Amino acid sequence: MAHEWTAELPLTAPREAASTRLRLVAAAVAAVIAVLQVPAAAFSYDAASYWGGATALVRGGDVFGDGFLALRGVLTSVVYVPAALVTRIGGDDLAGPAVLLENALLIGVLGAFLLPALLGAWRTVTPPVVWACALGAAVLLRGLAPFPLMDLWAAGLVLATVVLLGLRRWWALALAGLAGGAALNVRPATLVAVAAVGVVVLVARRWAGGWFVLGAAVALLPQFVLNRARGATWVPWPELTSQLTGVQASYASFVVRYDTVVAGDAVSPQLFFCSPSMAAALDGDPPSSTGQLAVAYLQHLPQAVVLSVQKIGSAVHWPLSMPYYQSLPVVNGLFAVLVTAVSVLGAVALLHRLVQDRRPSSTVVAGLVAWAASVLTLVTSATETRFAVVLVLFGIAGVAGLATTRWQLPRRGRGLGWLVGALALVALVYLGGSTGLAHPVVGDVTAETCAAA
Repeated sequence: MAHEWTAELPLTAPREAASTRLRLVAAAVAAVIAVLQVPAAAFSYDAASYWGGATALVRGGDVFGDGFLALRGVLTSVVYVPAALVTRIGGDDLAGPAVLLENALLIGVLGAFLLPALLGAWRTVTPPVVWACALGAAVLLRGLAPFPLMDLWAAGLVLATVVLLGLRRWWALALAGLAGGAALNVRPATLVAVAAVGVVVLVARRWAGGWFVLGAAVALLPQFVLNRARGATWVPWPELTSQLTGVQASYASFVVRYDTVVAGDAVSPQLFFCSPSMAAALDGDPPSSTGQLAVAYLQHLPQAVVLSVQKIGSAVHWPLSMPYYQSLPVVNGLFAVLVTAVSVLGAVALLHRLVQDRRPSSTVVAGLVAWAASVLTLVTSATETRFAVVLVLFGIAGVAGLATTRWQLPRRGRGLGWLVGALALVALVYLGGSTGLAHPVVGDVTAETCAAA
């Protein structure tokens, strides 16, 4: 079936496919937009451990300790080696600018290459599509650029996993598995998304899907080797993963969102937004595993449904200072409206196209399950704003498809139903985010203190 929208959202036949030169120019523009901000003066908390591992790897030192590899994937110490090399040559004062430049280049690649390639599974990629994706990525993701965090890289690897499936070659399947395994290592929260895509590959490609599994195994091999060298564990993920999973399950049962505060007069960097109704329902007995979390959700309806909507809404309810929190009520509210609208409308646009296609490609199906798995991850974790980067990227792609489509507002029929439903969903997600952030608790939080908030 031709890649067209339906009559309600008609797409004119593209006159020109985007060239590589145009993509490079768009990537450069997006990178410049992202790099034109103040570099971080210092790296704190998670960013400090990721940076510590990279600098120890470059200069010599305790990579395991400095990179906190008991909890972080071994590849997290490799990601910022280019920026660390700059500081080894030019001094520590270049740490902030070097990280900013490396991440800005990544945003350019995401916006001008990966996002258009993702959208290419739905429609032909034209120059306006490339520019819309590149500028959307530059505007919405630039806040992440100054910090050596893994979220942009993990989300980019998830996108690469989906995009590579469209090449339909054995080596592309192996590279897709390699990207998926790397995403899992640098950000364990991508587990559900990567596993879901893997299931799609095995069902759609059958025996050829073994190349995907092989690629993932190769990506996870360094972690396995490190674990065995330390005599720690036979599984290919960090030693303390099970402990972290237990903590996440406990917080996830009553915490809507967690933020780290790095500006202002905050007495603690920890800021939890909690659900008093769900905390009260738990009666001081939060779960300690993912299985127990699922049981707790089923036992405490409708509180768990409300909590889930609030988690999803608050995850895309980004403050302008994301990935960290700074109180700027008016500006934060406007930026949250923008990010929420892009995330929801873009996803609805892609879903609308999928529903109209009777025989969607495996790439489209893989993209859908990766998106759905990312939503599920938000519901089952102690959500932070940066956990939603995958959803925002899919939203940018979907909105870029709409923004470069000549269409008229439908007046009746199913097209009107889709439009009304999309706008209602934007309002619901925004309302969920707003209400979910109504009960902040500074410092560490328990189910009891949350219930009293």
